[in-house]
Amino acid sequence: MLYVGYYFPSSTLRIRNGLPKTNLPALDNLLLTLDQPGKPLSDTHRSESNPSYEDVVANDFQFDISGHDVMVFLHIQKTGGTTFGRHLVRDLDLQRGCQCHSKVRKRCTCLRPGPHSTETWLFSRYSTGWQCGLHADWTELTACVDDTMNVLEASNIRRKYYYITFLRDPVHRFLSEFRHVKRGATWKNARLACGGRSATRTKLANELLSAHNFQEEIGSCYDGAVWDHLTLEKFMSCPHNLAINRQTRMLAGKRW
Repeated sequence: MLYVGYYFPSSTLRIRNGLPKTNLPALDNLLLTLDQPGKPLSDTHRSESNPSYEDVVANDFQFDISGHDVMVFLHIQKTGGTTFGRHLVRDLDLQRGCQCHSKVRKRCTCLRPGPHSTETWLFSRYSTGWQCGLHADWTELTACVDDTMNVLEASNIRRKYYYITFLRDPVHRFLSEFRHVKRGATWKNARLACGGRSATRTKLANELLSAHNFQEEIGSCYDGAVWDHLTLEKFMSCPHNLAINRQTRMLAGKRW
């Protein structure tokens, strides 16, 4: 189950009566009409493990923190996720709050109240750390979380996972990432894993790929440790820049 929050810079988007007015070409308006934005899931796509938003509201959904429910935070870069992640471990009004460790930076222990008091209810940067990779996406998390929880808790119990994330206006998010990269951020340690392996990249990978007549999966926008002398034009024009459409890519899943 995936819950999505959209972080808007100044206003909230609502689609209620009809479609929003746009200046899109006629074909795009037609496609928008066919897509029926905001329409609930059809009955054929609804299930106990895949409810619609209306199902969640109507059934008075409750996250069972005392049972075996686990909240997984999919943290997309520059969406406000760092602040939100801190709130999850520090500011929730819980029967048993997370215990943050002064000697271990950015790490808190979030154990359940009740009979399963040795189990963790939160899988996130500030609770379990980057166990599935730096800023792991949907593909990486869904392939990794359950096995990792089994190892961390030395138990193969059946858990129910609830994925949450934050989204942000794409243009604002892109510009924020540009400024962050200009300050020296790289995220080079991200695994970008799929199908049990990481994406092929770097010059060495290029040589190996050419020998097998494959195509490079992840290219590089710059040489060196960081992207020096970066301008917005360079950031926008590099075809290998993962900042482009990052939110869609991290939620849609990937295949190598």
